[in-house]
Formats: sequence, C-alpha cells, structure tokens
Amino acid sequence: MMKTKKENNLKESNLTSDQLSPFEKAEHWANTFAANLITLNLVQELVETSEEARAGYLDRSLPKDVRIEALKSGKEANDQLKVIATINEIVYGISA
Repeated sequence: MMKTKKENNLKESNLTSDQLSPFEKAEHWANTFAANLITLNLVQELVETSEEARAGYLDRSLPKDVRIEALKSGKEANDQLKVIATINEIVYGISA
C-alpha cells in the first residue's frame, strides 16, 4: 500500500499514522495547517517587503543612503524567502 505525503511526513517525525489515535492525527494536521498558514502570511509579507524595497532602490529621486537601505532590505527579504523555499523542498518535496 502506497503511503500518502502526510503519512510520509509523520514517518519522518519518527511517528507512524498507526501509532497515533484519531484525535492525535487530527491535532497533528491542525497544527501543520496552522503552521502552513503562518508561513504563507510570512511569505506574503516578505514578497511585499521585497517589492517595496525594489521600488525604493529604483527611485532615483531618493537619497543614495535610502536607496542603499532599500537594497539591503530587499536582499534580506529575498534571503528569507530562499530559506523558506529550501525548507519546503526538504519537508514537502516542493521546489520551483
């Protein structure tokens, strides 16, 4: 019998779906769902930060030091997005 992705994730955490009661399974998936919602919100915020930083960097009417800070802010947001992407690839097998 082929295991689902969710069952594989349980196995990776040293648990199998057979070892969990129905309540424990529901609790696990509710926690996973909540964590994914939090991650989605974080990704949305990072994308917005990155877009705002890019606009600030490209705005030549702003002082150079402000543009440099915008560039740094955008790079930090992009680096955090890369970390999230790497985690999703490792945990869920999702890659772009």
